[in-house]
Amino acid sequence: MSTPASEVYTVAGEDRPRNGLRWIGTVVMGLLDAGRDAPSVSEVVIRHVDGSVVKRLPPGDVSAFTDQLNEITRDVATMDAVPFAAKWIAERD
Repeated sequence: MSTPASEVYTVAGEDRPRNGLRWIGTVVMGLLDAGRDAPSVSEVVIRHVDGSVVKRLPPGDVSAFTDQLNEITRDVATMDAVPFAAKWIAERD
C-alpha cells in the first residue's frame, strides 16, 4: 500500500536567509519592469510533516520560484511519497 506524499512532506516558499543583495536586485529589476526575471528572495523548502527540513531547492529568479513552488505543491498533493521523493529529494547527477 502506498503512502500519499502529503502525509509525509510539506512544501512552502520561505524567505532566504542573508538575502539583502537579492532584495536590492529584485527591487531594481522591478523598477526596470523586469520583475519575473528578478532574483527570488524566497526558496522552496520541503519538510517532513514534523517540521524538519528535508531539502532546500536552489533559488533562481522570481518566475522559476513561482513555477517550481506550484509544481511541487501540486505533486505533494497528488503523488505517493516514494515517487515524490525520487523526483524532488533524490540527488540528481
